[in-house]
Amino acid sequence: MIEQQLNIPSPCHLVETDWLKSAGVKLWLKRDDLIHPIISGNKWRKLSGILAAYDSNFYKSITTFGGAFSNHLVATACVTALLGVPSKAIIRGEEPKELSPVLRLCKLYGMQLAFVSREEYKKANRETGITDDVLYIPEGGACKEGTLGCEAILAEVDLQQFSQIFVSCGTGTTVAGMANYLDKNELRVQLNGIQVLKGQDYIKNDLEKVFGITSANIYDEFHCGGYAKTSNELIGFIKDFTQQTGVLLDPIYTGKMIFAIKKLIEGHGIVSSEQILAIHTGGLTGWFGKYNELISRR
Repeated sequence: MIEQQLNIPSPCHLVETDWLKSAGVKLWLKRDDLIHPIISGNKWRKLSGILAAYDSNFYKSITTFGGAFSNHLVATACVTALLGVPSKAIIRGEEPKELSPVLRLCKLYGMQLAFVSREEYKKANRETGITDDVLYIPEGGACKEGTLGCEAILAEVDLQQFSQIFVSCGTGTTVAGMANYLDKNELRVQLNGIQVLKGQDYIKNDLEKVFGITSANIYDEFHCGGYAKTSNELIGFIKDFTQQTGVLLDPIYTGKMIFAIKKLIEGHGIVSSEQILAIHTGGLTGWFGKYNELISRR
């Protein structure tokens, strides 16, 4: 069983920084990044829901979609290797002269790589389901089945002590699963999503349209310029947080989430004596595409 090789339930740690102490705020991190070195965070959560929804007797291989630096692709490659199921990635964009570190990892795990133009990628049917003995998983595991695995995140935590919960979001799948869990269990804790893509109400509108969720609060002003964009302030903040806590954040998702929490404390959106929970959704291979940028900003 693949679950026997994973650290589930993932631990929940209290972290302390000078700015948290001065504000009188206690921040607990749900360390889903520690689930597995490669299959970390919400990548596993979404995959677990999808795999549980489909009978493995009806498919012989798995195909999924993504970009050249997709955490989802390498997580899927690792999962399928553990399951002994062949896998294939449909990758957005022309084949580069040199593969990204993420795609090299995918190949190490035996994943077949197929590059298509951005136009072809847009036209591809990227829905979840089984066709011709192949289980298709959409980009990022973003589908209703993916939300099922994300419900388990909060099921592993005693939520009574927390006034607010925070999670980064790129597709809305993880925050949708967490919102479903809170609604099903009639738990009145404020759930906040930190949108990492540029676009006013982008995730908020998708949550309502795709998942029928209106209970989550989405902040869309902390994206630092857009998806995979960073700033000197963000990189400096991540370095400082890592040095103060020993917890590494990624620059695409969790770094922006914790950065947003600091900004909300400064703006009194989080007040003294509050205990808040943040979900570390893994994705540390996001540094593969930002390493030179980090070094240059030292």
